[in-house]
Amino acid sequence: MPAAAKHDVFVYGTLRDPDLVRRLAGRTFAQRSAVLRGYRRVEPAGRYPWIEPCAEAQVEGILLCDVDDAALARLDEYEDEGRLYAREEVEVRLVDGSKRRCQTYVGRTVRRYP
Repeated sequence: MPAAAKHDVFVYGTLRDPDLVRRLAGRTFAQRSAVLRGYRRVEPAGRYPWIEPCAEAQVEGILLCDVDDAALARLDEYEDEGRLYAREEVEVRLVDGSKRRCQTYVGRTVRRYP
C-alpha cells in the first residue's frame, strides 16, 4: 500500500492559529516562517483576508509541514476551496533562504459572502 501523501501548506490568515488548526485537523503540524513573493494580501474590513497575484508584493506567513490528505481536506472545507479560495501550488522562501514548493489558498476572482 502506498504511503499517505504529505503536503506543505503556506498560511497567512486565520490558519496561522495553531488552536484553530488543531480543531480542524485533529492535530498540529510543524511550522516554519515563510515569505511568498509575487502576491499581496488583501484585507477588506469585516472580511477574511485573501491573497492575489501582484508581481512587486510579498506575503509573510507560516508553512505548515507534512499535512496529511485527510487534514488537507478539512482545511479545504474550512477555506471553502473552490468557491472563496482556490488551492494552488506556489514556492515560498524560508527564513534560512531555502525555497519550498507548497500549497496555499489564493482568493478567487469572484468572491461571494453570505
